[in-house]
Amino acid sequence: MAKDEGDDVLPDKDAAKGFYAKYEPKEILGRGISSTVRRCIEKETGMEYAAKIIDISNETNEDMHTMKDATLQEVQILRRVAGHPYIIELHDVFESSTFIFLIFELCKNGELFDYLTSVVTLSEKKTRYIMRQVFEGIQHVHNQGIVHRDLKPENILLDDNLNVKITDFGFAKILKHGDKLEDLCGTPGYLAPEVLKCNMFENTDGYGYEVDIWACGVIMFTLLVGCPPFWHRKQMVMLRNIMEGKYSFTSPEWADITEAPKDLIRKLLIVDPKRRISIKDALEHSFFHTVELKAKSFNARKRFQLAIICVRAVIRIKRLHITPEPLSTHVACTDP
Repeated sequence: MAKDEGDDVLPDKDAAKGFYAKYEPKEILGRGISSTVRRCIEKETGMEYAAKIIDISNETNEDMHTMKDATLQEVQILRRVAGHPYIIELHDVFESSTFIFLIFELCKNGELFDYLTSVVTLSEKKTRYIMRQVFEGIQHVHNQGIVHRDLKPENILLDDNLNVKITDFGFAKILKHGDKLEDLCGTPGYLAPEVLKCNMFENTDGYGYEVDIWACGVIMFTLLVGCPPFWHRKQMVMLRNIMEGKYSFTSPEWADITEAPKDLIRKLLIVDPKRRISIKDALEHSFFHTVELKAKSFNARKRFQLAIICVRAVIRIKRLHITPEPLSTHVACTDP
């Protein structure tokens, strides 16, 4: 049994004794398809945390085992990347027959996407501050032999001091030396071309760490002007834009942005992953060693409010575990 609290339910105490003995659950912070995130307080210390409560009570035995295995893999990866200032900290784990509890550090400033919405647009200085942390965090992830595969503003949290915390390692994979991945997963607007090619063509080379570098380019573009580079209301057009690396710096928002960030974005969004800039070289790029001489003068508020609808349309799309209608060369190369 579970008890009602607001619009959601809390697991029955008999089903989750370990969690309730140590933590006091509070208000809901967010919801997923089969999970709820609540603020909670550790009774012994009074410290606040975020509890991700995964409900597996309504799943078939097979699906229940699949969800448990996936969650345990995510826990394994989180522990492997632990200890870095720009990676979310997993504090505790509990498991019952019907629920799994993951206790994370609490990031009160929420998602980078929500922050972007509230401030309308980011200056080059603020973008530099955030992107340096994202690159350093992902560099650490890659150094542990892991590829994230779902980097986007929704999966980057901000702590009290607006420092980055990379989160949601549900699609992350441990990559052994020389190995490549081939499965399609992630969020459409942030997928790298080589991920799409694996779904469209046979005998592809697969993909690796470079997909996270591509996603960093999409994020950086979005932070600067409020709309992602490849967005189109027709998803197949958007996917073709990604495959061709088709984007531009022609909108008015780019008028007062200097050449350095544009140059870095070009190098991050190179279609051929072998030619794409490395994280090490990205961190050494002139953009991260530039003194900002003037503030942006373009007022993007009204345009941004329209553009942000575009962003939401892309990143709220259900994450792709599988596609009901797989991409094909014909579909991707013809008008939708």
